[in-house]
Amino acid sequence: MVKPMIKERRGYSRAKRILSIEYRLYKSRRRPADQQWHLSTTEDIGPESLSFYSDYEYHQGDILDVRVVMSGVLDVFNGRGEVIRVDQKRMGACFFVAVRLIGQAAHPRSRGVQRGFCVPARHRSPGTRARGDR
Repeated sequence: MVKPMIKERRGYSRAKRILSIEYRLYKSRRRPADQQWHLSTTEDIGPESLSFYSDYEYHQGDILDVRVVMSGVLDVFNGRGEVIRVDQKRMGACFFVAVRLIGQAAHPRSRGVQRGFCVPARHRSPGTRARGDR
């Protein structure tokens, strides 16, 4: 059986990328901010948003501090994001959290998100090229 096409609400496409993410609650109406960072992996990511799995329940409108790291060295994004969707998974052990990134322009490393995670030449192995390099 083929699933019917559902119109996407996103303005940009998202790429399936599994990267390390650190996050903590920065501001919420329901509870105080977290001092401790939590670790997880991203599900997919785009120029304006990302999604990941969390052991902690957040609510729409909460603001998170977010750090996304590629290979433990290169910061892909370091800033804040607003929770726009939270879905509890069937097993009930974790939550799928979608976050809209806030203030990307203030963080120069976040340009990697806009380039679709092309690794700059200075960080590539010798002899390798990105898709757009000639």
